[in-house]
Amino acid sequence: MKLSQIRLLVDDVDRCLRFYRDELGLEPSFGAEGEDYVSFRAGEGTVALFRRSGQGDVVGLRLPGDSALLVLEVDDVDAEATRLADHVIEGPVSQPAWGGRVAYLRDPEGNLVELFQSIPMEEA
Repeated sequence: MKLSQIRLLVDDVDRCLRFYRDELGLEPSFGAEGEDYVSFRAGEGTVALFRRSGQGDVVGLRLPGDSALLVLEVDDVDAEATRLADHVIEGPVSQPAWGGRVAYLRDPEGNLVELFQSIPMEEA
């Protein structure tokens, strides 16, 4: 078994596409504005957006909420947090027990995104 993609279910695909492409700088790999599904290259992985109602046609969905967190590794979390200041809700803050410096933001649909930069891990 291997991971295929992380798929975020959203109501406004175009608005989220512009956020992930234009604000975060992810490269689209499939789909375009006006479509129900779009995916992006994210390192060796894929982040996809799918219209919530389309996914709901094939499986019953619970109400959206903070049940998932998309983590994107960056080289400089402080620079990215400054660049994305309009979206940042917390941080940046160092978490040496995790081996990371992190900042949190929300996409246009409210999905929680962590920007993660590796730092030396704190020894126990």
